[in-house]
Amino acid sequence: MKMEMKHLSCGYNGHAVIEDINITIGSKEMWCVLGANGVGKTTFFKSALRLLNPVKGDIILNDISIDKWNRKELAKQIAYVPQNHVPPFAFTVKEVIAMGRNPHQQGMGRLSPEDKRAVEEAVELLGIGDLSNKDYMRISGGERQLTLIARAIAQQTPILVLDEPVSNLDFGNQARIISHICSLVKKLGRTVIMTTHFPDHGFLEDSNVLLLYKDKKHCVGKGKDIITEQAIKELYNIENRIIYLESCNKTVCVSL
Repeated sequence: MKMEMKHLSCGYNGHAVIEDINITIGSKEMWCVLGANGVGKTTFFKSALRLLNPVKGDIILNDISIDKWNRKELAKQIAYVPQNHVPPFAFTVKEVIAMGRNPHQQGMGRLSPEDKRAVEEAVELLGIGDLSNKDYMRISGGERQLTLIARAIAQQTPILVLDEPVSNLDFGNQARIISHICSLVKKLGRTVIMTTHFPDHGFLEDSNVLLLYKDKKHCVGKGKDIITEQAIKELYNIENRIIYLESCNKTVCVSL
């Protein structure tokens, strides 16, 4: 699996909010997209998901321009986990997860043995068997996020795109969700691309990072190399310190 963005400019009505991005996203990689509100993170995602046409440049997936991909075939390559999701009708958690199998089905028929196996594997991987028969609309925010990640896992795509996966979650659920996301890369060999407002995430799993600035500037590199105190100050207009915690082998960013 390889996704290339060549001289990519993203925006609306011919007006670019992000300009001239050149990156190559390979297999089994973690990518974090960091930037303040309004700099174009969602616009970038919409372009990557082919929901928005680029202003300039191209996105190449497995050596084929993304606009040449059939929608159903593209859905076998990229799964999307939104920030918030409320279905129009009441579904059980397992039914929501099973929706991830749609690209692999002919029409809207019953789940095949393979579909059922994929759903059960996703449920088991995330340890949410106790939620399976619960009403998706009546579970907590953290449980909903786990359900959506399980749906993406059941879709069995090499690429997962996550839009601020820990937004509005409590501290415990944030930690659990991030742990599961890291497992997707380490254990399942998936490529994860996620937007986040937490600089700490850019230090996870040897992450690749795309920093988006307000003046259309951007920077690409390994999080450990490009997430600096000066970069965070420019991104968010806040004084900060980046600290390595030897006792737990973690790097954190602390606002001052």
